Amino acid sequence: ASSPDSMPASVAASQAARQSASASATNYAGQVARHLLRFKRYPPEARARGQSGTASVAFSVNGAGNAQGVRLVRSSGHASLDQEAVAMVQRASPFPPPPNGRAGPFTVPANFRAL
Repeated sequence: ASSPDSMPASVAASQAARQSASASATNYAGQVARHLLRFKRYPPEARARGQSGTASVAFSVNGAGNAQGVRLVRSSGHASLDQEAVAMVQRASPFPPPPNGRAGPFTVPANFRAL
């Protein structure tokens, strides 16, 4: 009878590599989100009008960290906020290079709340 403690080292190493790759991808998504926040701006005209909303933007990051295919996938209901969400991603490029140079898709919300 075999138990998890007695599994072949190659199987254990393969499982550890998959878990590590998954953790790297999750950590990278966090890096992308934190990087984006540094480039987020609330459009002055939207703030003056008290406009709030959440726009969602989709894009991919290539192996060098450059954003590609940036597009609005859900409107905030306000053109200036939607335009800012797309511009935020464009300003943030390049991103930190992804782990192992692998490109990846992202869809991120950009929340704008008037005070």
